[in-house]
Amino acid sequence: MNGTATMRTLDRLIIDEAPIRATATTLICHDPTLDLTRAALAEGGPVVFLDSDYARSQEAASLGVVVAGDVRLDEFLAGASGSAVAIGEMPKSLARLDYLARSIAGAGYEDVRVVLGGNNKHLSRGMNATLAESFSDVSASRGRGKFRCLVATGPRSVTYEPVRGDGLVAYGGVFSGAKPDRGGELLRSCLPAEPGRLLDLGCGNGSVTRALDSQATDSDADAVLSARAIGLDATWDDAGSRFPDASFDTVALNPPFHDGTAVDATLVQKLLDAAVRLLTLNGELYLVHNSHLRYRGEVERRFTSVKQVARDKTFTVLRVTQ
Repeated sequence: MNGTATMRTLDRLIIDEAPIRATATTLICHDPTLDLTRAALAEGGPVVFLDSDYARSQEAASLGVVVAGDVRLDEFLAGASGSAVAIGEMPKSLARLDYLARSIAGAGYEDVRVVLGGNNKHLSRGMNATLAESFSDVSASRGRGKFRCLVATGPRSVTYEPVRGDGLVAYGGVFSGAKPDRGGELLRSCLPAEPGRLLDLGCGNGSVTRALDSQATDSDADAVLSARAIGLDATWDDAGSRFPDASFDTVALNPPFHDGTAVDATLVQKLLDAAVRLLTLNGELYLVHNSHLRYRGEVERRFTSVKQVARDKTFTVLRVTQ
């Protein structure tokens, strides 16, 4: 296939195990490089992008594929017919895997083959078991270097329901599922009683600003669906890009610190830049972070006043003004 010479070994393995063909719809589940998407387009058949990431989805849309976006995947795919092959890097979350598997298996395709690959050390028996709930046949491919795929066929008659609990709703792989996380709860406890126009930036499941008069935004479609399910006005965008400058008096930020399975403390940088843009002149940012990651330096490079307002054994909350 054209272009495979420059692909990651994992992507080449996924394509070889699929394989993509023009007579079947290709469902792109998780494609960090977009090489799988480009390879599918090159075959000429229909391509549907199920990846939950906003930036990747926008780039995929610019290539001409159909993007599911910030809608329920099971509803988006409902009523499908014909053949499909679903490909991608294995999600790190079993909940996201279950969401994908149930949505694809229950869509109505007469024939579907799911091929999801990853590093051997990140694959688990739990992934096999999760796929087996939605497909009758699940097996592992032969390894290639340190990589392997799980292959699922034979869709079962299944449906998907998000997880509910603690007043929260969890779609797919949203961080912390249907429960508050400890850092988010510490952040929530520090928010002012009268925050004015409040934005939950990178809202996740919405637990930080639940039941508050706020707006929310996240780049992950699962998070946006979860936040909307508890009544938040949540937008799917890139670091609040749909909002104009100086839109908010208070911004709450509980930033991610994992990129896939790796810790990445730089993920906060774009969100901090967004907070600078979105806050009014006298606005305040409330930021929680894992204390050992030492985000304070990144904050002080952008804001003039940085004060610690809470700290426990794991987390620190900063109140920041321009």
